Amino acid sequence: MRPAGQVSQSRFPAIARRNPLTSRLWREWCFFRVVFAHVRIRLLIMVLILSVSGWLFVTLEPEKQHSFPQAVYYSWCLVFGEPPEEFPRSRVLQALFFLLPVLGLTVIIEAIVDLAFTLRDRKRSERSWCTMMALSLSNHVVLVGLGKLGFRTYGLLRRLNEPVVVIEKDANCQFLEEVRRDQGPLLIGDARREALLADANVAKAKSIILATDDDLANLEVALDAQRIAPGIRVVLRMFDQNMADKIRAGFNIYTAMSQSAMSAPAFATAAIDPSILTSFLVDDRLIVMQRWVVHAGGPLCGRTVGAIMQEHGFGVLERQPARGALQVIPPPDTVLQADDRLVVQGPYEALTGLRRAAIDIAAPLHPAPSQPAPR
Repeated sequence: MRPAGQVSQSRFPAIARRNPLTSRLWREWCFFRVVFAHVRIRLLIMVLILSVSGWLFVTLEPEKQHSFPQAVYYSWCLVFGEPPEEFPRSRVLQALFFLLPVLGLTVIIEAIVDLAFTLRDRKRSERSWCTMMALSLSNHVVLVGLGKLGFRTYGLLRRLNEPVVVIEKDANCQFLEEVRRDQGPLLIGDARREALLADANVAKAKSIILATDDDLANLEVALDAQRIAPGIRVVLRMFDQNMADKIRAGFNIYTAMSQSAMSAPAFATAAIDPSILTSFLVDDRLIVMQRWVVHAGGPLCGRTVGAIMQEHGFGVLERQPARGALQVIPPPDTVLQADDRLVVQGPYEALTGLRRAAIDIAAPLHPAPSQPAPR
């Protein structure tokens, strides 16, 4: 049996598979924009050099009646040391014959070297590239903090096909390479800097998850995000549950959660009954996910999943018949048979109350050890 609170990755498939070609083309397009931004100044300088040189050919040699495109072509040839005509009589054009190859080749070589370095080592342009990708997104999720909780959250969001922009303060974080391998937008720096939130395109994000281990930093970033995007959904991690409750009510933050508060139900119910897989609180009500087996002649045998939900208030998440394929979220009209193994979810008091009342809904798959009779 899996430990309480552990979720099988094989039973959590992605809701929608992304088209890898489209995703790759989008990343390459963003990277091309970054490369163009690196060399655009040199391109503008080269265009200016050719334009001015062409204008000089047209102006200083009127007798040859050069067209402007022809004059620009002469300038281009001259850049590579190939004189397009005989040595001119004009002193200005004579100087141009000597200066243009040096000036033009310098600009071209610098552009080629910079382009080669950028293409060879994308990490040098990672910040610009990731910012470009983030600015191309909308309705995405911004994840602040890539610790163990943040990384697990990132993995689940990616499996759910949600676009994610990650902000991590520690440049030596152990999970950074995993995000880089995924080639998603990754920004290194302190999220309390508003410039970093702007780079992550918080203004167009649908939600922000604050998963760092610094409560005050989480709160500060949450308030900054709400000011930048008043309608953004804020999910806030806090270690003090009392403070989390007050922040949720006082600052209009969608969700403020304490890690200890989330873990406590799983620890407690795992100690009570080993058949409980996981548990959590919903408005102070304990909801458990538990394994059960259907017994012949019991009240579950021969009943449909929908009828069980209506009469007993818990749902059937998984059904493994004695013979047949596994069913995840079986249809409401599915009839349960003897020896079916189930995973049910519902209020803890409903399940334990039915057992204590001897209504025998189903016996636990892993019953708790019997207590010795009192002397």
